[in-house]
Amino acid sequence: MLCLADDENDLLIQLAAVLAVGSSAVWPETDISKPLRARLPKDVQARIKLIPDWTKDEVIFDAVLHHGDSDQLRAICQQIAQRSGAIVGVNGLSHGETNVPLERLVIERALSVNTAAAGGNASLMTIG
Repeated sequence: MLCLADDENDLLIQLAAVLAVGSSAVWPETDISKPLRARLPKDVQARIKLIPDWTKDEVIFDAVLHHGDSDQLRAICQQIAQRSGAIVGVNGLSHGETNVPLERLVIERALSVNTAAAGGNASLMTIG
């Protein structure tokens, strides 16, 4: 998950949300993010990837958290839209906002088993 913020506290809010949903963070390497990551526990550091340029197509993330103003958000949305690949959702938050919508950071996957192939008897699916 790409985390974009100009403030240390906002980055920590984003990191808490990312960790709460069991994900990893991608932070642009800045004068704020690099020393902040170094101060965090090693287990947390392992869940943060610092990158020099998040706009490159080879940087992989499924969602974006952004703390900042509407002009910054508009510019980020335009940059995200220009990327190739899957559509990525952008969650914009005001500076200092702590109410991060965790449900927007989770990707739901479903598995369906067709028991008709076993004549409707699901227990036959487990033999073998």
